[in-house]
Amino acid sequence: MEACGPQRYSLGLLLKENLTMKSLLQKKPRVVLFLATNEAAGRSKLQGILRYVHSHTPWNIHLIENRMGEQKLGDLRAWGATGVIVARMPDSVRTIARAWIPTIVMDSPTLYVNRLPKASFITCDSDAIGNAGADFLIQQGYKNFAYVADAEKWDWSVQRYRAFAARLRQSGYTCKIYSSPSGRDKSDWARDQKQMVRWLLALPRPIAVLAARDDRARQLLESCQLAGLNVPGDIAILGVDNEEIICENTSPTLSSIQPDFETAGYQAAQLLEQFMRNNMRKPQTILYGVKQIVARESSRPTWAVDRRLLRGLEFIRLNAGESISITDIARHMNISRRMAELLFRRHLDHSIHEEIQQIRLDRLKKSLQETTLPIGLISGQCGYQTEMHAKRVFKKHVGLTMSQFRKRYQKTTH
Repeated sequence: MEACGPQRYSLGLLLKENLTMKSLLQKKPRVVLFLATNEAAGRSKLQGILRYVHSHTPWNIHLIENRMGEQKLGDLRAWGATGVIVARMPDSVRTIARAWIPTIVMDSPTLYVNRLPKASFITCDSDAIGNAGADFLIQQGYKNFAYVADAEKWDWSVQRYRAFAARLRQSGYTCKIYSSPSGRDKSDWARDQKQMVRWLLALPRPIAVLAARDDRARQLLESCQLAGLNVPGDIAILGVDNEEIICENTSPTLSSIQPDFETAGYQAAQLLEQFMRNNMRKPQTILYGVKQIVARESSRPTWAVDRRLLRGLEFIRLNAGESISITDIARHMNISRRMAELLFRRHLDHSIHEEIQQIRLDRLKKSLQETTLPIGLISGQCGYQTEMHAKRVFKKHVGLTMSQFRKRYQKTTH
């Protein structure tokens, strides 16, 4: 990456250095965005770009998302494009290279650096990702650690591992690594999974594993279940990207590091405008970091891990929409009702009934936010015997009626 000669600065410093330069636009910029908005990362980057545009210079934007039936631009200059922002769409390189206009690449620099030598880069700080993952998992109380690399062995995946392992070494720990098979086998998940299962069974336990990205974390979770390993009892899992459609729909749900994608989009737009105004001439590389770590069930700390408790939690997640009793749960845990209650109080600081209630409330909220189904139907689907009981419980814990909650959410999203 250094071969193309970019300088590593914060964007604020770059702009400060160019305050004395003044270039007035003669017409509204026409910008092409190559963004895969089927991913949460792409949508957040787009939101950051649009936030900048709404607050500063208006642009004409053509968004290319690689959707079926999508109209593309074979010749960017013919459309009058004055700038490009591209993220993880290597098929667009030839089209962008022909245009020879200011270009900002977001992430995956190795896909573009040789073909687009004049491009500037807004890149996720892989060192920050690795460091954040190590710090979080150490704080959770784990002593054994491993890393699952991306199947494609991207540069960012390798760098995340190096930073993760280095931070662990600083704290006196070692790190094992899983890499996919070589050659054609790396694209065959069935073969990859067999190797991953063998690797998992040979690990010390309990162990905390950082996966290169969320989809890899989902594959890791699936492999643990195939191997008969409990998550997080035997293996805790932490992904990267906080792709909610993945993380919230696994069992257990997946913890994930969320990079600051929206800020990255804002910075990309800000930097592109400086190039379109001729306020900058040399390619630049700007790094963006971590927004937050979203802790879910897959990284539950070791002090809260008891195999019997995990069996109970899993049973509740599977059956919260049905009429289940504490006796049903205790029977599944293979312990007495009194012991079951004691385990929940000791490790989670609340009762089994409160755990059931919380899961049902979370599902109620999600259904109210994401569907227009009648409240009575939603109440039954979430395990409440009557609509009136669901309304009473919801108002008590949330402070709003279900109708008020739904209206408030719709106001903030439309």
